Amino acid sequence: MALASATSLASARYLAGGETMIPPPLVPNFIDHPTAFYFHIGAASVALLLGPWQFLGSLRRAQPTLHRVMGMFYVAACFVGGAAAFPIALGSNGGPVAAAGFMTLAALWFVTTSSAVAAILSGNRDAHRRWMIRSFSLTLAGVTLRLYLPIALLGPVSFSPGYAAIAWLCWLPNLLIADRVGDYFAQRAAAS
Repeated sequence: MALASATSLASARYLAGGETMIPPPLVPNFIDHPTAFYFHIGAASVALLLGPWQFLGSLRRAQPTLHRVMGMFYVAACFVGGAAAFPIALGSNGGPVAAAGFMTLAALWFVTTSSAVAAILSGNRDAHRRWMIRSFSLTLAGVTLRLYLPIALLGPVSFSPGYAAIAWLCWLPNLLIADRVGDYFAQRAAAS
């Protein structure tokens, strides 16, 4: 929860500082797609901030309406953030490998979040929890990307190849872990 909240709040500097706050290798893409960057950063920050709270069983039980409202904002933020990610992905530093990684992330963000919504609308809470765990694992790509980014900026290889790897590593392990342990967390959430 702390890393998601910290990343969300730290991302506000991009909204306030614009190009001056963007890491230098990413500036050309920002210049080409400033509106997409602002929508992506703003919406993804909201998703990062709200997501962890949705997994608190005590909140769901004590404030089900708040859980639903926060969930609607989370879903909207995922959809807006995911849509804005596509033009940014196409201009990724790191070439087609990075573009494919980020576009796959954006597409799966839509798929997992939409599947979670469909599950809850059909009354399947267990499937809803599992899909939301997957969705939030992809939202957490914003955190893991920022953990890896200094390695690409300061690492032994040039930025572009490192960034191409990060485009996949920032979300693929998250999703694999979520899928593996999703059953455990869904059962735990259902019991609480």
